Amino acid sequence: MSDESSLGNPDPATEAAAPEVWHRVHPLTPILESLGVLVGIFIAAAYGLQNFFQSAVEDLASGRSVNLTFADWLRSHPLVILAVVGGIILILLLTALFSWLAWRVMGYRVDAEAIYYRRGLLSKKLRKARLDRVQSIDLQQKLLPRVLGMAELVFDVAGGTDSNISLKYLSKKRAEELRDELLAAVRSRRQEHNRTEAAPGLPGSGSTENGSAGPDGAATGAAGFGASGNFAAGPPGPAVSVPDTGGQTSAPGAETGVDRSVPERGGDSLGVRLSKRLGSLADDVSGEAESSLGDLLAPYHLKPRVGEEGEIIRVPVHRVVVASLLKTETLVSVAVVIVVVIAAIVFLALGIKEAFIPMLVGVLPGVFAAFSVFRKNLDNANFVVRLGENGLAVNHGLFSTSRKVIPLDRIQAVALHQPLLWRWAGWWQAHYNIASDGGTTESNLLLPVGDIDQALLMVGLSLPDPQLPDDIGADTLVRSAMYDRKSAHPNAAAAEELFHPQPRSSRLVDPLVWKRRAYALTDSMLVLRLGVLDHRVDFVPHVRVQSLRYYQGPLMRALDLGTVAVHSTAGPITPLVKHQSVDGAKRFFTEHAERTRIARQHFDAAAKSAHTHRTQTPEEDEG
Repeated sequence: MSDESSLGNPDPATEAAAPEVWHRVHPLTPILESLGVLVGIFIAAAYGLQNFFQSAVEDLASGRSVNLTFADWLRSHPLVILAVVGGIILILLLTALFSWLAWRVMGYRVDAEAIYYRRGLLSKKLRKARLDRVQSIDLQQKLLPRVLGMAELVFDVAGGTDSNISLKYLSKKRAEELRDELLAAVRSRRQEHNRTEAAPGLPGSGSTENGSAGPDGAATGAAGFGASGNFAAGPPGPAVSVPDTGGQTSAPGAETGVDRSVPERGGDSLGVRLSKRLGSLADDVSGEAESSLGDLLAPYHLKPRVGEEGEIIRVPVHRVVVASLLKTETLVSVAVVIVVVIAAIVFLALGIKEAFIPMLVGVLPGVFAAFSVFRKNLDNANFVVRLGENGLAVNHGLFSTSRKVIPLDRIQAVALHQPLLWRWAGWWQAHYNIASDGGTTESNLLLPVGDIDQALLMVGLSLPDPQLPDDIGADTLVRSAMYDRKSAHPNAAAAEELFHPQPRSSRLVDPLVWKRRAYALTDSMLVLRLGVLDHRVDFVPHVRVQSLRYYQGPLMRALDLGTVAVHSTAGPITPLVKHQSVDGAKRFFTEHAERTRIARQHFDAAAKSAHTHRTQTPEEDEG
């Protein structure tokens, strides 16, 4: 029988009689979670000191003596000081007692169905994450927990961020062990579930006909148009059962997202296809990975190199620092501070001394805001992407660190973004939307800042083969989307012919962007070219489209224009085919709806065929 913390398969009678075993989190967890209150008290005290300092400086600047009436009063009433000190000590003791009691009731439990997390001294809370709904498990370390050797496990559960569970805090070693156990368990059971789904006549086996859910939970089969004008393609979601691993653990970075029991399919992203090829190899697969990666990325004409432990991208700290300084929000914050300081100096030169000190003190919040923006971007320092048998393992963080595995087969859309001042260096940023993840832009980063080859590498790994004509390479299409008519690629003119620009009548509503904005359709994906000052390119595979919506506003109706929204899952990417002619927009709506339906049918049919072939082969061999 396995131990209490394992996910083994004990005897049913013993399991029924076994009590629920709860494991406590790290004893410092309540204290770390109450630090926000202490920080608030510190900020309030700092604000009071700032006011006193400002008044003292103003008094000195005007030739008056500093008002120390309150300090003199405290000096003459020492009992008040003792009472304040005693009150602070009492508050600290009560906080320590409350933290200890809170820690006693905090804990987690794992069984064959889910992980449970309970907390709350006065108000009890119990959160549950079903293992068959877990998308990924991220290990995060903020600065103070990292110093103390503690880590947080974040369970991304299908249904959005409200259904996620954050397990705070465990020792780093225990967090890594628990993460590996759960990921291996979910992956093992998912493969078993897929084999069961494909076996004909078995109880609970699923069908992929007439719009029912396939192995990955996506609605398949015939999709139609509703009264609202939406084309339903059905959101993909997990549909796996609970694992049985006998307490075995997987290698770090194991992930539930890539099902290697299904052979490669045309709709799979290149990264998923690569993960399936490497799944059966040993840990040291750099040579084989480099060969397979180069083979799959041949349409992009890249020569990727796989370093130690599968490393394919490393973003140096200095590049992240420079890129963050060149972002618009950082520049605006710095510009505001500079303008205020210059204005204060002008007032001083004009003899208005009363305004000089308050303006200098008042600029401090602007300095803090600029620093906050800069520090947030530093969270992406030391960004490392490693190639493993289960997908892309991403590590990043300078002070606080985070480790996660991106489930490539759940990526719904990818976007490349280039701020105005990044053009001189040729840098790009890559984001993604992922199924059942309502994460923010920062958590949905494929690449915080990288050169053109790194951007093409991440796009290639995250998307299926673009399936272009023989005379146009994938890199030609992507470069044309990134640089439009300024692309220096020799075959850029042929790629540009694939793009459908906005009509001239749209220049009234898009005076700056109408010449650049365009869309292109390949056999596997939609490509959107956007932006003038900040360049942007969106990629949406046909097989991942959730639905389509055509709409017209009053002004668009007057200009004979229409827009089609291509719905993806929640995330930083919201694809829109904007301001096309009415006929062109309606034609795109109809044709693209049919493209997505056929793409999904082929994708699911390939999976069903592969499963059926695999389950029938042993019987044929026995015959």
